[in-house]
Amino acid sequence: MRPTILRSLLGSPAVTPLPIRSPFDQQVSAEIDSLQGASESTYTTATWLLQALDASIATQKIALDSLANVTNCRDSDHKAIDKYLDDHSIEMLDACSNLLEKIEIIRKYLESLRVVSHLLDGQVKPSAMALGRAQDVLESCEAMQRKVLSQKLARGASSSASTNMVASHESELGEILSGSNAVALTACRFLGLALSFKSNRWLPTTVMQSRRPPMSLWLISLQELQKQVKVKCEKHKRSSSSMRTLTELRVTVMAARDLRGQIKSGKLNKLGPAVEEMKRSCGELEEGIDVLEGRVKELCKNLIYVRMALLGILSQA
Repeated sequence: MRPTILRSLLGSPAVTPLPIRSPFDQQVSAEIDSLQGASESTYTTATWLLQALDASIATQKIALDSLANVTNCRDSDHKAIDKYLDDHSIEMLDACSNLLEKIEIIRKYLESLRVVSHLLDGQVKPSAMALGRAQDVLESCEAMQRKVLSQKLARGASSSASTNMVASHESELGEILSGSNAVALTACRFLGLALSFKSNRWLPTTVMQSRRPPMSLWLISLQELQKQVKVKCEKHKRSSSSMRTLTELRVTVMAARDLRGQIKSGKLNKLGPAVEEMKRSCGELEEGIDVLEGRVKELCKNLIYVRMALLGILSQA
């Protein structure tokens, strides 16, 4: 007699149910997934980096909401909070501070280029004095580039040359802290590389150390994003490490160098268009860093909110 369908099902191996994902895991993985699939040239634009910062800010807000629902803190949770407050939180705040310092240097770079534009703009045949002064200012801009190039990221991003960032969690609270920290640190490291005039640093990757299988969705998404950005940007590593620089900054630097080359060579027939191109690129760069600066400050504010919430949890223990 042929076995019935029911008997066949009862005799088949049990199907392992899908793991239950936390709301934090689901929401944060969705934020990260929204950043994937960009074109090769998009990852270094102010627009995409702004989206990365927005995802990081959203992750901090998700973490804050999730922490409000944490009711049962174990000893391991207290240790995770202490480590976050003593290490990760300070690391991230230092990273934000360093990003703001880099943005300030770029602002000074733009101010110098505006001086050059003022000296040469509208001049059919600039005087030797104006050309000499413009040449001096452009050379000082090169010095600013070297300053940013030599400046190491603050403690929060000083390890960006390392290929690994470690995320670890053994509980729901640990997952919240690991996830919020890893997403924020990734965004800051991407932006830190972009704000350098030239970068030989490696892009970051995150590895998980956890006693809670399976791997979180947010971590899978974050690792995939890091891989996509690294693969596409590293294609240009041998030809030009500046390809990881903020697109608007790279275009401005090229325009300034072109103008400097024309002044130095004495071939001034295309000076007017070169000045106009530099002015245009300066405007786009300023617009980009204005918005990025605002998002970095907002991220810093939300990091402080998370820190305060954790201190509140410890005070109630």
